[in-house]
Formats: sequence, structure tokens, C-alpha cells
Amino acid sequence: MFAEWIEGNKQRILSSTQELLQIPSVGGEPAGSDKPFGIETDRALQYMLRLGNEHGFKVKNVDGYAGHIEYGAGEDYVAVLAHLDVVPTGTGWTYPPFAAEIHDGMIYARGAIDDKGPAMAAFYGLLALKESGVPIKRRVRLILGLDEETDWRCMDYYFQQETQPWGGFTPDADFPLIYAEKGIISFELSKFRSADRSGNLTLLQVTGGERPNIVPDICQAFLVAASDEVLVRFQEDLKQYCETEHIRYSLSRHENNEIVLTVEGRSAHGSLPFLGVNAVHHMGKILRHFLNDDHELWEFVASYDTEGKFLGINGSDEITGALSCNLGILKITEQNVSLVFDVRYPIDQTRDGLVELIQGTITETGFRLRVMHDLKPLYVSQESPVVSKLLHVYETITGQSAEPITIGGGTYARTIRNGVAFGPMFPGMADIAHQRDERISVDHLLTITNLYANAIYELAKS
Repeated sequence: MFAEWIEGNKQRILSSTQELLQIPSVGGEPAGSDKPFGIETDRALQYMLRLGNEHGFKVKNVDGYAGHIEYGAGEDYVAVLAHLDVVPTGTGWTYPPFAAEIHDGMIYARGAIDDKGPAMAAFYGLLALKESGVPIKRRVRLILGLDEETDWRCMDYYFQQETQPWGGFTPDADFPLIYAEKGIISFELSKFRSADRSGNLTLLQVTGGERPNIVPDICQAFLVAASDEVLVRFQEDLKQYCETEHIRYSLSRHENNEIVLTVEGRSAHGSLPFLGVNAVHHMGKILRHFLNDDHELWEFVASYDTEGKFLGINGSDEITGALSCNLGILKITEQNVSLVFDVRYPIDQTRDGLVELIQGTITETGFRLRVMHDLKPLYVSQESPVVSKLLHVYETITGQSAEPITIGGGTYARTIRNGVAFGPMFPGMADIAHQRDERISVDHLLTITNLYANAIYELAKS
């Protein structure tokens, strides 16, 4: 129904998408009461609300926490929930991460697939519906959050001020459709470091990772060697060890035998930690091998696994599958140790149950546990009209049969009743969210714009 309109507005869709992607909307410190997540996330919100206003939609800024773009009339409304904040860029990009350049039909930018590209596709899907003039019985509201990659304070605040929708979807995961999502808990394990520094190598500090929900691709340790001879021997032994263990590293020497050891991994989304190479874990293996100090700590870090066995929390259910565990951040100073984890757990487990298991595992380690953030699991019946209507849209547009799926990722779908995740990734596509060279093809962007236009129409027409 909307494909011809979308093709005719292709350049407008591309230009708007590039302009939004060029805003470096990584969440930051508050910049006033109306910018709780920083200047750049607010710029992204202002851009979208201005775009909505220019095209005749009703728009609302909800105190800088979130905003919405609305079309239609009626007591109930359908929600499409997207987010405009992005994770940090990391390193090693082929093209500048906020230039939104197009190469070989691909738009390269942080947020291209998670979630600013899909947010723009949803906006133009809504505009296609509006300009087509087809009748609908429910209002449609594109809700735009700014804190999805951190603590979801945006949605907490938004739904304290605004009513819940009849149902809806978020364009922030996978097709055909996601009806269940694992629970999420992020937590810190911290303790004081031992004062004993008796080895030939002394560790001053370690830093690795930026967010709990990203597999860290860089970890750096700052050390001091007791003598030139110790340093030379360490360089030789480190080379041999890392070749054997297939660990990528670099070593730089400074004054007074100070050295910086950098371990390189490969980033991935925290819900799929097995797709990455965890630089913090590899640093733990190296320091366990070479340091006498803090040996129990390095045994603990080196024992990390993505199933959570080392914490005693591994498990699985028939609907959402196995628990996953990401060691996302390590910070060590001369006095303190901090490890931050992101765990995605099956819907038959609970936050309190996991905390009890972890506490039992760390009893003898000296760690203190602090829960930082938690989200309950999502489950929507496959008999729900939201599920049946969206699967029908997917099958009609793509010509492919559709079976709903479950994921470990956490989406805004769990903030509303009758909420599911619907795209933007198609089956078989590589997951590049939170990774270097994040990108979306022009064809993909236009295809999901058509899917979202039809999805919005099907949910709003009756």
C-alpha cells in the first residue's frame, strides 16, 4: 500500500536519516533540568520533534526525558517505541562513526541499526500513513527515548506522565517478531585491594570496557617492573604466552620501567557475549600468569565464562533458552577493584534468585555485590492480536513464513502492555549493533520503512 510513496520519497528519507545519525547522541551528564541525559541526546530529540512538527504531527517534549510524535484521533493509541541514544563508538572504524557516509549502498554510523535508523524508518512509515489518507481508528504515537542504552530512566519518567497504550512494538531487535525477552540484571562486584606488593611486577591500575552491555574490546594495565632485567624477561615471556593463547596485545615502555599493556578483543552486544572477544577476560588470563599480587582476583577474572558458570548462575528454559553473562567493565586502582556484569536470564528465573546464587558463590572472595539495574522478563502470548497482525504484515510484505522468536536483548517492548519487538534485523543478518562499522543498507532502510508503515496501519485501523 505504501511502497510507491516510500520510493518517491527515498531521498528525503535518506537525508533525514543521515542528519539524525550525524548527531553524536551518546548519553552524558545532565545539562540542566530539561536535558537530563546531556546535550547531544537532547539535540537528537529536538531534531525529531522539529521534523514531526514540520510535517503536521502533534509533538510533545516530556521534560527532556523523552518525547512523542502523534497522528490520528481516538481513545486508544498504538505505540511505536524507539530510542535516540547510542553507545560509545569504540575504536577501529573504517569511516567516521558520526559522519553517516554512504559507501557501496551502506550508511555507516553509530546508531544506524540501533536505533536511529529504524526510528527514522518508523517516522517515515507514519508519514506515509498520514499522507495516504487511509482511515484509522486508533491514534499512533512514535515515542522517542533517550536513555535506553543505560538505565531506561526515560521510559520510567515518560509513563509516569503519560497513559499506557493499547499495545505496540519497538523497531529495535529482530524480525519476524519477538514475543519474549530474557530478564536483565547488571551488577557490580567490588572490594579493596590487598596492600601487599611483593612481586617483580607491580600493577598500578587497570581499565577496560565502557558499558556493562558491550563486550569490551580494549583493556589496559599500567605496571612497573622492578628492574630492566625483569622487564626484558616479561616482554619475552609475554610474547610467547600470548601467541600460545591467541591473545592480541601491545606493550609500550615509559620512564622508570613503567609499562602499558594493551589487550585487544572484539566488541559485541552484551546480550550475545559469545560473539565477541572479551579483552578484560584475556587481561585476567595474562595477569594470572605473570603476577604474584592479587592472584585470587586474576583467577576469578580468568575463570569468567559467557554462560555464568563461574558465578553459579548458568541455566536455561524452553522458551528463552540459556542465561548469558557479559563482563563489561573492569576498573582497578591502587586501593579498589570493580567488576561490572550484564546478565540476561531466562523467564523462569528471578532477580532475587540470581542475587542469592551469586552471593553464595562470592562468599569467600571478599567481593561486595551491588545491583545497578534490573528489568523483568517480557512475555506476550502468541495469541495476542498484536502478534498475529504483525506476523501477517511480515509474511505479506516479505513473502516469507514467520514464526515468532525470543531474545536475550532488552527492548522498550517490556515497558508497555501488549508490546513486542518487530525488526529491524532480518533472519540471517549479522548482528552489528554496538560494534565498529555499524551500518544499514539503503535498501534495508527503505524496506523496513514499508514494513513499519503497514504495521502501524494494521494495528491502528481497528
